[in-house]
Amino acid sequence: MRNQTLYRKLSYTYLLAVPLLTTALAFIIGHVGPQYYVPAWLLNAIIMLIAGRQLSCTIPDELNSSLWLLVFPWMLIAIFGGMGPPPNTYAGWAALAGEQITRFTFLIICGLSVTIGFIRLNEFLSGTPYSGFARIGKRMITIALPLFILNAIYWGYLMTYVFVTYTGHGALPKPAWVKPVSEVVTIIRIIEIELVYLATAAFAIALIGASLLSKTAGRIYIIFAVLGVLLNLLPDSSPSPLDIAVYLSGIPAYTLLMLYLMAVNIWKRGANA
Repeated sequence: MRNQTLYRKLSYTYLLAVPLLTTALAFIIGHVGPQYYVPAWLLNAIIMLIAGRQLSCTIPDELNSSLWLLVFPWMLIAIFGGMGPPPNTYAGWAALAGEQITRFTFLIICGLSVTIGFIRLNEFLSGTPYSGFARIGKRMITIALPLFILNAIYWGYLMTYVFVTYTGHGALPKPAWVKPVSEVVTIIRIIEIELVYLATAAFAIALIGASLLSKTAGRIYIIFAVLGVLLNLLPDSSPSPLDIAVYLSGIPAYTLLMLYLMAVNIWKRGANA
């Protein structure tokens, strides 16, 4: 019994550390070769799977299937720690075109996983106090999904093609349609991020009502979701250090972070019950 408790504590600690480690690797160390980050990513995915199974063994299957769909995206996102953030120059993007296609393909899969997870979680919460908030959250996330996918297709496929084709010595000038399409995608991105954060807050309320989250934890998620909504409306040119928060709040992987943490906390709460 003592060993079981220790394993669960270690599993919980590791799962909480994954986003921090991924962020540190991406922004401090930056891009490394795939011969290094792919094996590390696969090893991490295996450890996350073991840790998740250790924590989730006491959770009902119907709920557990939903939670795994919220955790799974960060098993993919962890690879970004080795890829680093997207290149900030056209030439850099073109040079790592394959990685950018992989990055945004993974994000599309993440968006699909989270949406299916929300739909199943809404079904599980049906009839519980505040289940109406779960229904609202489900509607928001299903509206956000196609916008999320459009944004990922734009950056991962369309802009990768543009950077590869129209960058370098002797390349033709970029087509005139690039700027207006970029402006439309910016609006799409803002709407999509707002919906994801609002859906997160709505589900946090529903999870409090179902006693799957403590009131304290749920309120923390709601506060951070509201902060995400507000930060997403601020311009990138906001004064420092606010500009860093604005930048982070708009990163697709981080819009899914609170969903991951909620699932992990539900596992821990169930394991301690």
